[in-house]
Amino acid sequence: MTLRASRETLDGTADDEGMESVDAPGPGTDRGTQPTPTVRPASTLVDTTTSYTQAALQAGYLSGLGIIARMQVLPDSTTWDGKEVVESLQQTSSTCPDTLTQPGPCNGHSHFPIGSAMRGRGVRPEQPAMRNRFYDIHTSQSQSLSFLHDAARNPKGIDACESVCRQEYAYDGVVIGTHSIRRQFRKGKVDGHDVTIVDVTKSDLAPATSGGSGQPPSGGQGDAGAPPRPDGGGP
Repeated sequence: MTLRASRETLDGTADDEGMESVDAPGPGTDRGTQPTPTVRPASTLVDTTTSYTQAALQAGYLSGLGIIARMQVLPDSTTWDGKEVVESLQQTSSTCPDTLTQPGPCNGHSHFPIGSAMRGRGVRPEQPAMRNRFYDIHTSQSQSLSFLHDAARNPKGIDACESVCRQEYAYDGVVIGTHSIRRQFRKGKVDGHDVTIVDVTKSDLAPATSGGSGQPPSGGQGDAGAPPRPDGGGP
């Protein structure tokens, strides 16, 4: 089963948080030990992140883009596939105008099926189903305007700003993971066009344990580091 993003827009009127939804929990699997209603995961952690900012800007987006985060549900000794987690978000800090993106990067209440694939959209390719993993996207994007170069979106004409969200994942109504999502917006140029570069990083706030998987965490930051500026400048 794949996540769908039928409400996701590319014109800058919506951020991706809250755009992803799921029709129903994905199919179960007979691998590993199946959870009972009284058993819950212990934590979630950032398994890997992949940035599609450069791909979007090279494809003609005037603002973009962000990351896909592959999240792992622990302990890995239990197979959680077919269950779901639900997110909640709140803004913890921002130096950006309230009008920069709409409804804002810290809005959302999405459901994520564990062990399911995610369909592709735009420059984001389809992501394969993986045991005890789910996908979460964190992007702000527009094909029609550059957020920071638009006088209505950026009335004070600032060159850069940052927004940070605190995200919690709940399973069966109980919070099992807490994470920080940091969006950095900055002016740039690609092929002579004014663009807003959107760099996103995601990190674990609550400690995650291996829960008997026998494997260390697989690099919670992935490749979430800020990509090089298209105009050749530093970050």
